[in-house]
Amino acid sequence: MRNVQFLVVDDCLTVRNLVRNIIHTRLGSDKVILATNGVHAIQILESHPIDIIISDWNMPEMNGEELLYHVRNNHQLKDIPFIMMTSNGGRDFVITAIQNGVSHFVVKPFKAEKLEAAVNKSWNSASKRQSTRHSALPPHKALIYSGRTLINGQITNISRTGMQLQAPYSEALKLFQTTKFDVTFEHDTGLTLLNLAALHGTIVRIEVNDERVKDCLFGVRFDLEAFSETTQVSVDALLDFLDKQAPDEVNNDH
Repeated sequence: MRNVQFLVVDDCLTVRNLVRNIIHTRLGSDKVILATNGVHAIQILESHPIDIIISDWNMPEMNGEELLYHVRNNHQLKDIPFIMMTSNGGRDFVITAIQNGVSHFVVKPFKAEKLEAAVNKSWNSASKRQSTRHSALPPHKALIYSGRTLINGQITNISRTGMQLQAPYSEALKLFQTTKFDVTFEHDTGLTLLNLAALHGTIVRIEVNDERVKDCLFGVRFDLEAFSETTQVSVDALLDFLDKQAPDEVNNDH
């Protein structure tokens, strides 16, 4: 987890430093940002990309519960694993915290291996969600842009990190090329509000699907930093919609 960015939130300096040391020695990451309370944490979340939040529950100004509510109700932050540190290990309290969106929890005082296990479980669960692909897309048209060339295709599966498209072979589409895509749903599907505009991604795989008609499968990894806020909201809305359907999922990587 060397490249994972942590945010540790606790009003106690000793606890912050202990957690930072555990992350460094047990998980191998030096990317740890410290915050003293929920208000401070939100300021950091607005200006730094964070992969995992480890937060105390009882803090002044804004406690962990309020911070959790802010994170889970922000479309850009809602999928970040949130690990709760608390001195309250009561069953009812823990169940309520998990229902409110906590990924995992550790009860103070805790040993280093307990926090390490909580981080690994939370990170693995988040990574699995990110890589889940949905292939049961309603009727749609995918437009692939390559310079002045416009190619029609179909999405065969999509996840939060990328997609696979089926399209005719074109010399204009090359491996490791960064490309723009638009996706529009047919009107009779009732999903035109979920149309996706200006998806940016890199072609990471090209496979010949049918040599007779020169049909290809293109694996695309999204360039999430190039997405506008509107595009990201639309992708999240589409995947949330697909999650609620009878899911047709493929779990292998792009």
